Amino acid sequence: MIRLALPKGRNLETALSAFRAAGWSMESLEQGDRRLRIPLPEIDAEALLLKDWDLPLYVEYGIADVGVVGSDVLEEVGGDVLVPARFTEGRSRLSLIGKGELPRAGQQVRLASKFPNIARAVVSTKAWNAEILKLWGSVELGPLLDLSEVALDIVQTGRTLKENHLVELETVREVAPILIVNRAAYQNHRQALNTLLRRMEEAGVVE
Repeated sequence: MIRLALPKGRNLETALSAFRAAGWSMESLEQGDRRLRIPLPEIDAEALLLKDWDLPLYVEYGIADVGVVGSDVLEEVGGDVLVPARFTEGRSRLSLIGKGELPRAGQQVRLASKFPNIARAVVSTKAWNAEILKLWGSVELGPLLDLSEVALDIVQTGRTLKENHLVELETVREVAPILIVNRAAYQNHRQALNTLLRRMEEAGVVE
């Protein structure tokens, strides 16, 4: 039996669509089951519904064999996992946002983000210095209410920024849902996982 780790958030529908395209029935999940462990007898599997930030850990430690998570989350939290594919749908950008322009060289600023590790890496490439403020909620409120000069956050359509009179100052990462696999599980389920990847590639849902 293969155990899948699926994200509760924005990448769930992308994951379900990709598995369906590969011929894996997701019927049990589509029935609105609220359990955290959901049997998928039609494909001899079980699904775990997890928060994005926890999901890489479950795959790394072998609690789940394979999972779907945002590339932004994996970069932020890390994890010793295989990454055999990126999904073609559900893509977005990790960008610096603010009211007007990027900080000037030598300027000391505050940068708000849910991604403090990535934020530090971004700041290390800039000619300005920043204090990193970690926020869990609406990161856009940081520059909007002058808690910070800039913020680092996910941008999809840009509609939220426009409605709040903010602008996308610079794209620092292209973000995509990715398939991650436990190293030992890949050896144990090599044939099934290779077949899954081949079918996803043939369906055009991963690259």
